[in-house]
Amino acid sequence: MAAPITPIAPAKLPTHSSAGANPEQRFWHSFKAPLLINDYAAISHIHFSPLSPHDFAITSSTRVQIFSSKTRKVTKTISRFKDVAYSGHVRQDGKLLVAGDALGTIQVFDLNSRAILKTWSSHKQPVHVTKWSPVSVTTVLSASDDSTVRLWDLPTGEILNTFIGHQDYVRNAAFLPGGGGGGAGAMVVSGGYDGTVRLWDPRVPSSSTDDPEARGSAVMTLTHPHPIDSLLPMPSGTTILAGAGPIVHVWDIIAAKPLVQLANHQKTVTALAFTQNSSLASDPSTSAGGSSSSTRRVISGSLDGHVKVYDTTSWKVVHGIKYPAPILSLGISPEEKHLVVGMHNGLLSIRTRTSGKEKVTSKKKEKEMSLLLAGLPAEALSSSKKQSAATQRRLRGTNYKGDDQLTSAAATIVVDDRAAAPRLQPWEKDLRKLKYAEALDRVLTAKTPALTTLTVLLTLKHRSALRTALSNRDEATLAPVIKWLTKHIHRPEYVEVIVDVAMLVWEMYAHAVGQSPVVDELLVRMKNKVREEVGQSMLACKIGGMVGMLVGGGGAAAGGLAVNGAGSTDFPASPLPIEA
Repeated sequence: MAAPITPIAPAKLPTHSSAGANPEQRFWHSFKAPLLINDYAAISHIHFSPLSPHDFAITSSTRVQIFSSKTRKVTKTISRFKDVAYSGHVRQDGKLLVAGDALGTIQVFDLNSRAILKTWSSHKQPVHVTKWSPVSVTTVLSASDDSTVRLWDLPTGEILNTFIGHQDYVRNAAFLPGGGGGGAGAMVVSGGYDGTVRLWDPRVPSSSTDDPEARGSAVMTLTHPHPIDSLLPMPSGTTILAGAGPIVHVWDIIAAKPLVQLANHQKTVTALAFTQNSSLASDPSTSAGGSSSSTRRVISGSLDGHVKVYDTTSWKVVHGIKYPAPILSLGISPEEKHLVVGMHNGLLSIRTRTSGKEKVTSKKKEKEMSLLLAGLPAEALSSSKKQSAATQRRLRGTNYKGDDQLTSAAATIVVDDRAAAPRLQPWEKDLRKLKYAEALDRVLTAKTPALTTLTVLLTLKHRSALRTALSNRDEATLAPVIKWLTKHIHRPEYVEVIVDVAMLVWEMYAHAVGQSPVVDELLVRMKNKVREEVGQSMLACKIGGMVGMLVGGGGAAAGGLAVNGAGSTDFPASPLPIEA
């Protein structure tokens, strides 16, 4: 019995090494449907409410906008500021919001009525940081350009602590997780433009100043060579990340030494955030012994327009996203549904990760779009739709006929061999009739996709019929072959086949060089194209070598620091403070 007629499978081109996405890449690529919103001023701060459904506050110009996490639309706008607003921060119960402004004023708002509940004006310079304590609903942290960091009590309106020690603007501050109890006893970490990160303990009396309000002292000082533009204490309470210039410094405050230096950005790092990648926590291939810290990721944003994602185990970059403008702020929702990035030009990007019913709906829409692009009606999707798992369970066993009926039915099964023969392309019919030259001419003369021509050449090569297909050609039939080879020789995935065919053409028709001006001109073009590709390859090798030297030289210039595979740098152990 003859073998059934089947169409020739198209050639499979080599794929990029990253084409097979791993769970990490699939997770970050699932943040789709980007929504871009143009504001009239820079987006200086983004904060997600700790309370579900995790609406987020966007601080820009003289207002704070509250976006719904369900609709991604503005639900409230707070604009009762006399100057530029900074650091809109929602309390953990989702009822109050605190924000500072360029006049040094701190205001507490009721999110329902948008009424001002409390106003503090003790700072003499702009207040760039305002945050609620994660353990006390009545304690507020502020940091100002007057180089002070303060704790406030909401019910009484009094200053609980004033931390004095920075010598320049303080643009970053946060409560240290698990640091010394709640309320005014929680430890505070701050970063200033004097290049220092200071750890403050409100329980330790101050001895560095005679100011009666200074009721806290810096228990640790970490020195950096650049101003601190971003600061992130990790949830463990033992690790602090500080963005100084284009480098993120990772510190272990228990061992009192730096851990690693992340030098993956080209400009100042302006925003840091962390997330617990829950979708990877259950994947044994990506979690180390089931530890929750092995799936935690740190996200950094920079003025170079890049967002980098780091694995906190190896501190290597596992993903990156490019944005069209310098990044000033970023945030990711606690349930990891929204990734929001604010830019210097007022552009706000909201990427949403679909899951559950939303994921099924988005996949259905993608399939319908692919059918429409293929020229098929969208109704074809419903005809091939599989039954749901619930429907299959409900109908299970209803078509059972019994052993007797099943046996009799099996005895009367008829196999229909009259299956419709597949439609073959003209060049496929020529190949079946062993008309190799005609098949090659069809894909060279007609407007055939390059992949189809490559498929024919590979088929001829596998059948050892290339010489037969290329023999006995004149000027008119040889010219299309040389033209196609010259046109596609720049494609790396075609090079192997093109070189084999070109060498065979040269071997078979070398004796005819000089007899046809058209063929001679085509051969000269091919030679020039090959020379150009070789030159570009050599230039790429040189650039790769120079980049390698720059990366290696940058690590040596940093004081003999070792650069790891992800571009990060490991510090040698040294006592604190570490001078620039």
